[in-house]
Amino acid sequence: MIQLNITRTGKGYSSKEKWSIFDQSTEHFYSIREAKDWIKDQYGKAKRKPMFVDLKDGGSRRIGYVIGFRNSDLSHYPVNHWIQQDWIEFNEVKTITP
Repeated sequence: MIQLNITRTGKGYSSKEKWSIFDQSTEHFYSIREAKDWIKDQYGKAKRKPMFVDLKDGGSRRIGYVIGFRNSDLSHYPVNHWIQQDWIEFNEVKTITP
């Protein structure tokens, strides 16, 4: 089973604003293909970059994507606009027998 850990971050357009986490969620899939199809359905052609984790030996390992896009809340006036980056980490989940 594949688990996606999704951390949603955002900030305003000003260069002085700082990134903040506003949501975290988890999605589960039976295969990598299903997980990648879900990402494509959710984010379309939004710009994505590889996400890495540093290893103890000084190297790094790719663990997912950082997907960036502009977003807005149209549900009220005035409309809020922000830059969003979603950090998506892939994990393999195995069932164990105690």
